[in-house]
Amino acid sequence: MAARREAARLTRSYDDHLRPHGLTVNQFTLLATLILAGPLPIRDLADRLGIDRTTLTRNVALSRTAGHVTEASGRDARQRFVSVTERGRALAEAALPDWKLAQAGALREAGA
Repeated sequence: MAARREAARLTRSYDDHLRPHGLTVNQFTLLATLILAGPLPIRDLADRLGIDRTTLTRNVALSRTAGHVTEASGRDARQRFVSVTERGRALAEAALPDWKLAQAGALREAGA
């Protein structure tokens, strides 16, 4: 239970830092992953983020509605690639300094 409480506390801290940008830490992580890796199929993106595809599909849908990502079919129509948009890239870049503040705070508290 202590580990779950700590994970929730960390999530709140990151979310508090990213809130002025209209992002949660999950949304920021999705954008940052796509910026670094380039377009990815949903399955590969879920693996990189360590979340199930159902949760990722919901997060992608919210980000697509906000104009932060796009989806396109691969060679096989069943495969969907997710890409970050310029709007999503600009938002993630603007939020990066606040993410770094949250990261520094988390590392300080962890004694790293």
